[in-house]
Amino acid sequence: MSERSEQRVQERFHALTGTEKAAMFMLSLGTEGSSALFENMEHEEIREITSAMSSLGNIEPGVVELLFIEFADLLSSTGS
Repeated sequence: MSERSEQRVQERFHALTGTEKAAMFMLSLGTEGSSALFENMEHEEIREITSAMSSLGNIEPGVVELLFIEFADLLSSTGS
């Protein structure tokens, strides 16, 4: 990846809201995985995330990679 492309990916990732990150994560889980998580959410949370899912557009693979790196970092920092 060129330096310019990498910078664009970084900018795109850092511009995402928490809801957009959740939507992207849920989309990456597929129907079965996301359905299991939706069962544990309030109606308003589901509405916000599904709305974000429909408006994300085309997401570069590098942005998804950064999302999973952040997720793994957050999991490892919880001390579990």
